[in-house]
Amino acid sequence: MLDPKLDLGELEVSLENRYVELQSLRAGGQGVVFSAKRTLNSRREAVDDHVALKIHSGATENVRVDREIAALHGFDHPCLASLVEHGTLSLNGEQYRYVAWRFIHGTALDERLKGGPISAKAVACVGRDVARAIDHIWQKRIVHRDINPKNIMLSPREDSAVLIDLGVARFLDLRVLTAAGRTWGTPGYFSPEQWYGPGENLTCHSDVFTLGVSLQEALLGRHPTLGDQQTLLNSRTPTSTLCPTAPAALAAIIDSCLHPRPVFRPMPSALASDLARLAAELL
Repeated sequence: MLDPKLDLGELEVSLENRYVELQSLRAGGQGVVFSAKRTLNSRREAVDDHVALKIHSGATENVRVDREIAALHGFDHPCLASLVEHGTLSLNGEQYRYVAWRFIHGTALDERLKGGPISAKAVACVGRDVARAIDHIWQKRIVHRDINPKNIMLSPREDSAVLIDLGVARFLDLRVLTAAGRTWGTPGYFSPEQWYGPGENLTCHSDVFTLGVSLQEALLGRHPTLGDQQTLLNSRTPTSTLCPTAPAALAAIIDSCLHPRPVFRPMPSALASDLARLAAELL
């Protein structure tokens, strides 16, 4: 496993000093993410890129990393992180995979919400952009599976958002990697079908559900069930009850995302259009 407290100087050397000025941003089960300046590309040509650099924890998920990289190679969308480079490094006798993305200026939504809820207009903007990202990856039959505030980057003006981290995405056209009885994602955000059913049955409607939970959280400034997955699936408390000051149209859209049956949730393209219109109307 990669030590999140590793010596950054050693890490820069292991990266052939092509990535410098490393600063740790976030550590998790899949690895550690750093902010970095890339001075040379893989062909040793001079560049000046600001990137988010993820060092994966080990070699056990190589197939999953390969799938994420393959997906990112085909994406060029303003609401999704753009792949810059990937490779392998050697550190303390161990081999690690790394992936670098275009650095997104802003704040992870979960960090922003520590300071309180965002405005209804900002919530509509977040929903619009993440729905656009869901729609884009669904065109390649990919389900993100882990949409939640930590994987949404909010712009400094809070008028746009970018969806990040396809590390646990489900690729419907490829064989299932997840063992039977196990599901990837973050408890407290799972759709009913993701929580109860086999992963191969997931569609973009599952990502729409997890987006709905995230939008409720953004309105409230806290998770609607304080992270309790079973309460989330059982309570179905209307958004207007959780947040009486929310615009009725926004509350209705969010509630539509949280319908227990996937077929009754909006398609991401329609959801993005509805939220774009609403965002333009809200002050």
